[in-house]
Amino acid sequence: MKTVVIGLNHKTADVDLREKLAFNGPKLEEGIRQIRELPGIKETVIISTCNRVEIYLTVKDVGKAYEAIKDFFVG
Repeated sequence: MKTVVIGLNHKTADVDLREKLAFNGPKLEEGIRQIRELPGIKETVIISTCNRVEIYLTVKDVGKAYEAIKDFFVG
């Protein structure tokens, strides 16, 4: 198993993008549930504040997890 971190913060993304990708309230629980159901992802932790969003994943295959999480955000 490998740990992968995906994130953005006030230095890498403007406030509009951070607001779109923020996980707050019920959106946090739903986001964790949806991400855990993606192929190849075993565990998920989301840290979401006004200045940053970080997603920590435990995965078997980094490439497969990357594609799954990319599809989650894009589509």
